Formats: sequence, C-alpha cells, structure tokens
Amino acid sequence: MNSYLAVVLVAALPAAALAQQEVGAAAPAEDGRTAPVLNGHLFSPSVLVDSPFRETTFKLGILYGFGKATGQKYDRNGPVPGETVDYTFAAFAQTFRYEYQFLDWLSAGVLAVTTLYSGIDGPSVVSVGAEVGVGAGARVKAGHQFGPVQTAIVFDVSSAPEYGFLVAAALIKAIQQGVIDAGSALQATHAVTVNPVLAAAWAPIPALGLTANVGYVYKYLRLSGGAVTTGQNAFQIGGVLDFDFGKVSSVPVAVVAGSKLITPLGDGGIPKIEDYSIGFSYTARRRLGLNLEIGRRDFTIREGLDSNGTLAQLGLQYYW
Repeated sequence: MNSYLAVVLVAALPAAALAQQEVGAAAPAEDGRTAPVLNGHLFSPSVLVDSPFRETTFKLGILYGFGKATGQKYDRNGPVPGETVDYTFAAFAQTFRYEYQFLDWLSAGVLAVTTLYSGIDGPSVVSVGAEVGVGAGARVKAGHQFGPVQTAIVFDVSSAPEYGFLVAAALIKAIQQGVIDAGSALQATHAVTVNPVLAAAWAPIPALGLTANVGYVYKYLRLSGGAVTTGQNAFQIGGVLDFDFGKVSSVPVAVVAGSKLITPLGDGGIPKIEDYSIGFSYTARRRLGLNLEIGRRDFTIREGLDSNGTLAQLGLQYYW
C-alpha cells in the first residue's frame, strides 16, 4: 500500500506543479484563523504526528479497532507450559484536545483521553480480559519558522490510571488454591508520561506537505499494592505525507499517509509500538479539519500479550 502511494505521488508531482497556477494555490480566504498553511499548502491533521504550528483549536478523535493478541494458552488445570494461542480483541478510544495560541511562537493546551481494550469471544474475555484507561494531560508548544520550514518543540505531560480486569488470574487462583478472590482479577496501574518532541513541517509545492517528529518518551509506573517500577524510556520517530488534490483539481480531498515508531531504550524500556496509516481529509473549509485514517498497529496490550490490529480513527478539528 505504501509503495503504491509513493508511485502515485511521484507521478502526480510534475502535473501538480504545472496545474497550480491554473487551479489556484490557496483556498478562498476566510475570516479568523484557519488550519495551518505554509507555502500555499493546507496541512491536514493526522493522529501519528504533532503539528509544529501554534494555533487555537479544538480537536475530537474517535477510534475503533479490532485485532489479535498472542498469549498464554490455558486449560482446566491452568497455564499450559510453552504453548500460546491467538485471542481476539476490540479497541475503542476518545480524545479531546484544546489548544490556545498566546503569541505567534507560543501555544499551550490540555488533553483528555479514554481507552478500552477488551476480549470479544469466550476464550479472549477470559485470557485478555479488559484494559480501561482514563487520562489527562497538558502541553506547551514553542516554535519558529526557518525559511521554508516551520519548526517547534512540543512538551507533553500526561497522567493516566489504567485498570486491567484479568479474569484468568482469578480463575487460576480459584483452581489452584481453592480461593475465590475477586480482587486478584483487578490490576491497577498509574502512569505518568513525559514526551518532548521536535516537530517540523515543509511544503515544497502547494499540493504537497511533509510533517516529521523526533522525540523521547519517559514513563513512570506505579503498580497496585504500592509497588513502583523504574522509569521506562523510548525513542520516538514519525512522519506524515499529505497530498491535496484540491490544488490540482476540483476535488477538495487530501490523501494522508504516514508511520510512527516508538522503540524501547535499554532493558525494561517502553514496549515497542509501530503504526502505519493511510487516510483522507476534507480541505474545502480552511477552518474545519475533518479526516478519517485507517491503519495497522503492532504493540503490547500488557506484558505477555503481543498484539496487532486494524484501527480506524475519525478526527474533527476546528480552528479560531
């Protein structure tokens, strides 16, 4: 899919450059602020990267997904040593973000997010159980434009209690010890995450834009029962390419494609997360961002459950 998209973009670039003067390099002017524009290109939002543009905006994201998780196999006596099986799960998440631009180079905002992963058939409900997270955070963004490139340093801090409902753990304890302990099915984790990111955006022509991120992730975990793990570290890199067909035709739609990688640093680092997505964005209204992204994620729901799934996210963003 990524190779096919690259061929299409390479073929379209010469035509885009020739057609820009005929079609017009920018959308009709609107009062107030609009979505980020650089060199005549209207940048489409994406869930994979942070934008370097300082802005006043509200964003709502709704995510749905499904996939499989490879984990321990169980029988009536408990775990089967050395054997694994694939379980199925569903995912749901909501994101609410508000950001306010104080100065040309400075903006700040707040974030609220809810997440849910759950098994969706009998064996999966028992083995995967459910993971529920409710978090909040804040960010500061400071940046400057260097020639044709817009840049910013984005500093995010978030706090998210997560609750795991481990049905298998309670059943195993009941079988092995003859004790029914509902408390053993609940695992509570509190995570504080610090994420500084360097973001940059460039538009070589009005139809084409590129946004890239490089960052560091630090996560501090406090487990149920008062146990504290050492901090976890990871390196983050991501990039998104968006091509606006509204600049070369009468179709106000942009194609957005990208990837993001979070990879652990050192032993006991943050588990690896790998994302790929392709999507579409409506570009006729410069104060409104409306996009749909469909992608694949390889990650770990929790330790012992290597997971991958297909995710679809609908995003709605408004600019003042």
